[in-house]
Amino acid sequence: MYKGNLDAMLGRYEQFWTRTNTDRVILNLSAPTAPAFRGHTSLEEKWLDADYICEQFKYNTEHTFFAAEGVPMLFTNLGPGCFSACIGGPYALAENTIWFDGAPPVKSWENPPPLSFDQGSEMWQHVVRLQDRFAKEGFHFSITDLGGIMDIVSSLRGAETLLYDLYDYPEEVRAYTKEVKDLWFEGFQKQVETIRQTGQPYNNWMNIPSAKPWYPIQCDFCAMISPTHFEEFVLEDLAEQADRIDRTIYHLDGKGELPHLDMILDIPSLTGVQWVPGDGQPQHWDEQWFRIYRKIQDKKKNLVLTGGLSDRDMAGAERLIKSIDPKGVCISADCSSPDGAKRLLENVERWSE
Repeated sequence: MYKGNLDAMLGRYEQFWTRTNTDRVILNLSAPTAPAFRGHTSLEEKWLDADYICEQFKYNTEHTFFAAEGVPMLFTNLGPGCFSACIGGPYALAENTIWFDGAPPVKSWENPPPLSFDQGSEMWQHVVRLQDRFAKEGFHFSITDLGGIMDIVSSLRGAETLLYDLYDYPEEVRAYTKEVKDLWFEGFQKQVETIRQTGQPYNNWMNIPSAKPWYPIQCDFCAMISPTHFEEFVLEDLAEQADRIDRTIYHLDGKGELPHLDMILDIPSLTGVQWVPGDGQPQHWDEQWFRIYRKIQDKKKNLVLTGGLSDRDMAGAERLIKSIDPKGVCISADCSSPDGAKRLLENVERWSE
């Protein structure tokens, strides 16, 4: 059961954002105290049923042990990049995600369908309906995962086709991306206003509360393109997001994005970077990643490691903690038990002395 004070916890997270935490890294630790919540009976119940989602969140909050800066947050989860379905794209519910690229509507650049932010679309209405319910319940909830700008373009055009378009139709891609970006900011501001009206901290799927609006900017599509194309088609939009949003963390998703890291770190207004090793790769505490952490920290950027520690590997946790400067670092871990979370916290505090 969560017995903390969200307002008091916000002060601790503000130390993360301002890189003034000098005692240890910010730790979002949690551990289950009971079996998992009952399974869903349909995909619609899992993703769209406000009663089910609220019941699940209440159960999880009551049956989770939170330690250090651990804080419960209800993620408005309608799939990664759901904004594409608010500006003309399709969506399809699946067991583990919601897909947005099943039938890309942009068939050619000669006459692409017009873009508009349709607040009456099914997807946006799902967002509004769920968040209205979350607010009524008094939950601490996040804005939804709008998606990366170029990732949304990829959903609307198709990833493989878009790769060819970078060579064959560069001007058309740039013009379309600008339209998507303008609509994206409109959707983002709507989400900011939703949270502002609740008086809660701002939050996202990374679960890092903030007194100011923030967003995890990204471009998963960039894992498939060269640094030259990244600079030509992606970098400027990321920089604009970082300039216009109070706080931004770049979601660096796997080794395929590392060729672009230097350019990302050179964005002056970018707050920080979240590193995700990717499926099949060594865990965050593997020493091969430490050079990435040093590079990020040398640029005075915040560092986020989601799932970055484990109570099952204390030796790895010790290596990681002793290799980084704690200032501006936020690490989350889902521990095996409350005792495991307590041991991990005690060790991190000892290793940080």
